[in-house]
Amino acid sequence: MNRRGHIGTILMVFGTLLLVGVALYSFYGFKDDVASLHAELNGLSAEMWDVRNIASRYIETLILESLRQSKDSENFKETFKTKLRELTIVEAGKDYFQKTDDKSIKIVKDNVFAKIVDGKFTVENFGDEENYLLSLTDLFFSVNTGKNGRSVSSIDYRFNIVSKFNKEKIDYLSMG
Repeated sequence: MNRRGHIGTILMVFGTLLLVGVALYSFYGFKDDVASLHAELNGLSAEMWDVRNIASRYIETLILESLRQSKDSENFKETFKTKLRELTIVEAGKDYFQKTDDKSIKIVKDNVFAKIVDGKFTVENFGDEENYLLSLTDLFFSVNTGKNGRSVSSIDYRFNIVSKFNKEKIDYLSMG
């Protein structure tokens, strides 16, 4: 009787047992941390939207105050730019921004306020002589989680701020 034909069959059985063993080991070794990863990503997303909302709120407040202080000026556009920078410097220098441990506030101060203070924004006439368009471009922030200073998950958010306004009010403010 020829038994050499059964060697392949025996090897297939052992190969199958080996693959089943590897699959069982991977199932056993898999940590069921999907729920904690989901919660971590939800936390990152919420923190990102907090930063975005804080930035929007501060920009709107600074624009409105700059409008109020410069609406009667002869050269409205230049006065508005100067007042916006001055008010941003004052706002960024407040104790709240200097002593806070809130990462969201620090991101707004270090990125959005820095662009305004450095004069890296434009104010242009929009349509007629009464409407203006403020543009802050290439803003960004990064929100991350980690242990021992190592980032585990991170979300980078890049955006622009555009606001249409006249001497009296803000007509439109967008962050996108």
